Amino acid sequence: MSNYNYPTNPTDMAKIDSKKYNATCLGENQHGSIHLHSEYGNSNSDIRIAFLIGMHPLESKSHRALFDTIKSEDENLNYNYFIYNINVTMPIDEDNDEGRMDGQLLAQEFVAPHIIKEKYDLFIDVHSNRGMRGPGDYQKTNFLFAPGFDEKSQYYLNKILSKWDDMEYYAPDHRTSPEYITVPTAESGIATIVYETYTYENMEKTLENARKLVTIVDNLDF
Repeated sequence: MSNYNYPTNPTDMAKIDSKKYNATCLGENQHGSIHLHSEYGNSNSDIRIAFLIGMHPLESKSHRALFDTIKSEDENLNYNYFIYNINVTMPIDEDNDEGRMDGQLLAQEFVAPHIIKEKYDLFIDVHSNRGMRGPGDYQKTNFLFAPGFDEKSQYYLNKILSKWDDMEYYAPDHRTSPEYITVPTAESGIATIVYETYTYENMEKTLENARKLVTIVDNLDF
């Protein structure tokens, strides 16, 4: 079990080091690298679901919660799961947009084409946000939305929300990453959802949300 003694503030301390796991490198450049952690859950299932973590480095607590949940539930899952992990190697500071653009460019070059080629049944992009503290002015902090605003994505989004009282639908005006990853995947016909938790919430709450997400998704009808 991981040590969850992370700072309350945005941090990259919880990021996943893919080199410590049996993951496949899909590509690397001056911005960083992409690894695919594959075949979690039921490898015999025809339903294949992908998650993306690591694109915005300082949202690492949400990424860690999702990753550890999938790993811990590996043998109990109904469907087949794939986790794409972005590792930004450029400086993570305000002068470099906190590594956000580096992660988005890596997603655009390596993740989007691979996900589109694999034709997953569902793709979920994992994030956290700072609410009204910025960047952006997020009026809600724990929410889902479908960047493509397409019928297939909205269908699964509504199914998840119907089973989760504490999660809301919200499409923030300020959103930087969809054009690099989630809009292209939605336009390709893959059901695509963005999942957001609150950066400043207790890590136990972030873990609780990740477990709830995985439980609901793993019991969806496809």
